[in-house]
Amino acid sequence: MDFENSLSFAQTLDANDLLKKFRERFHIPTINGKEVIYLTGNSLGLLPKKAREYVEQEFVDWENFGVEGHFDAKNPWLYYHHFHREPLAKIVGAKKDEVVAMGSLTANLHLLLVSFYQPTKDRYKIMMEANAFPSDQYAIETQVRYQGFNPHDAIIELSPRKGEDTLRTEDILESIEENKDQL
Repeated sequence: MDFENSLSFAQTLDANDLLKKFRERFHIPTINGKEVIYLTGNSLGLLPKKAREYVEQEFVDWENFGVEGHFDAKNPWLYYHHFHREPLAKIVGAKKDEVVAMGSLTANLHLLLVSFYQPTKDRYKIMMEANAFPSDQYAIETQVRYQGFNPHDAIIELSPRKGEDTLRTEDILESIEENKDQL
């Protein structure tokens, strides 16, 4: 297939998209009466239409079983991490024994840093994007302080160039090179 940079070609692709039916499973926000183009999926994606139904089931089970919902709920809570192994594995292209459902991204970032951030007197700096999600920024600062370092010295924050919205690869590589003996 030869790609074209045209509206008609994009509309043809949309019409033949095998996944287009999934769009109907989500609430699409509107601004000024017009549906928005929503590309944010990593932090707060679109609300699935069935989400309220699923959450309501958990509230009903909590109401009826209390702590025993860990074992007696429709979807026993104690085993949630097992229920999702196979679907998660398919999403990321892994084997089901290679994935696990865990807590929030920030909690996972803390766990990652506890496991792998082993600073020394000379190699203690962490490089990250400036103005990161606040809880992620907090996780980095917390781990740096926990290891006895000052975040203002130990955290290198990278920002896009003036007038730009994204970091350039060459700027990231240049900063790595400049700080390679301390990262």
